[in-house]
Formats: sequence, C-alpha cells, structure tokens
Amino acid sequence: MISPTIHFPGNCNEAIAFYEKVFNVTHKKVEFYRDAPSNSGFTLTDDMKDLVMHSSMTICGTPFNFSDTQEKTIAGNMICFNVFFQTVDEVCNAFNKLEEDGNVIVELGPQFFSDMYGSVVDKFGIKWQLISE
Repeated sequence: MISPTIHFPGNCNEAIAFYEKVFNVTHKKVEFYRDAPSNSGFTLTDDMKDLVMHSSMTICGTPFNFSDTQEKTIAGNMICFNVFFQTVDEVCNAFNKLEEDGNVIVELGPQFFSDMYGSVVDKFGIKWQLISE
C-alpha cells in the first residue's frame, strides 16, 4: 500500500484540526515526539516535544499521514509517499533501487516502529519512506 505523507513546519496539529473540519475523516491517530520511547534514537529538544511525530487518518476513503518536520519546508516539497511492505527484504530491495542517483535521508535500518525503515529522495526529487509492517 502507498499512502501520501504531508510534512508541516511545526503546525501539523493545526492542519489536522482544519482537515477534520473540511473532510469526512475516520481512523484518526496522532503521536507526538514526546510519546516516543526513550530508546528511540531521537534527540528531542523542548521545542519538539509538542510536535506531531506521526499522524494518520483516512480522508474520503484514502489513508493519509501527517507529521511535523525539522527540514525546511517550501510549498510544494511538503509531501512524500509512505510505502508499506510485508517483508524486510521488500523494503531493502526498493530502498537500494531508489537510492541509486538519489539522496538518502534516513539510512535503512530497524526502528522502534518498524523492523525496517528508510527514507530517500529519488533521482527525480520524490521523497519516499519505506516501512515494513
């Protein structure tokens, strides 16, 4: 399954509330950086604790993901695609192909939320987050 992710420069929670008013939203879930386990590998500043680490909701039947990002956002570069795979091997295969002539954002490896995760911008400028379920 592929699901779009929209990154926000610190106002994700506000955007979530707005989209809830605009669209028929179901299956809403919000996790803040403060909720990450202490062994998550994140270096959290006080500024980050109330930011959205990950949010998911279904809008008009399509699953969307939202999060705040520490990266500079410019209108138009705030979206990426989350690809959910059944196996670690599938994540590794896709990541290895996407990183050719691309730019690795997060090295491939296990995370507290997934057995295998990596993030890469491909050679066409599209950002992908690859996740094993």
